[in-house]
Amino acid sequence: MPKHLQFNPFVYTGYRPQMNSWECIMSLTYFHNETLNILTHGLPLLYAIWKLPGLLPWDEMPLPILPYFHAAATVCPWLGSSIYHLFMNHYSGVKTYERLLQWDVAGVWVTQSCGGFSSIFVGTMCLSWPLRYLLLLIYISFAAKALHAAVYAAGPWERRISFAAMFIMRLFILCLRYTPYGGGHPETRVYLQEI
Repeated sequence: MPKHLQFNPFVYTGYRPQMNSWECIMSLTYFHNETLNILTHGLPLLYAIWKLPGLLPWDEMPLPILPYFHAAATVCPWLGSSIYHLFMNHYSGVKTYERLLQWDVAGVWVTQSCGGFSSIFVGTMCLSWPLRYLLLLIYISFAAKALHAAVYAAGPWERRISFAAMFIMRLFILCLRYTPYGGGHPETRVYLQEI
């Protein structure tokens, strides 16, 4: 087993040997150390592709591209991770593995950036247009920096930290929504009922 695939100290057996592309695809027909990872990422991908077109309000959005952003944010992490787990033991070695890992991280980035863009867009609707578009531009610049940092990160912690600015900005916009500037009203009450 190549060294770059021996990163999980809790998996002792069941590793797939190095394979070509077709053998990697055929490994879906038997159990091995990546079977659950492939299934838990592949099945939600298929479900999202099947159900998502009927769930999104395609014609009701103020910005027509938002449903497409939401669809990309829903599908991409499952797609990237499924491909990563399915082909990670490809015989072409560590370079292919690193490229697959970048593909996986790019899927997470699409979720964070496109899904977050929808939140930022909706969260700033009550602001004046210059401030609104400035905040959207800041978020897009954070997303671009996060993509570069995540794809070229040296380790898992660097990949996680690369998304921090985007997370903090979404948290800031969420807090802004509860103020009068973000559309919230201080006298608003929320009543929760059991149905």
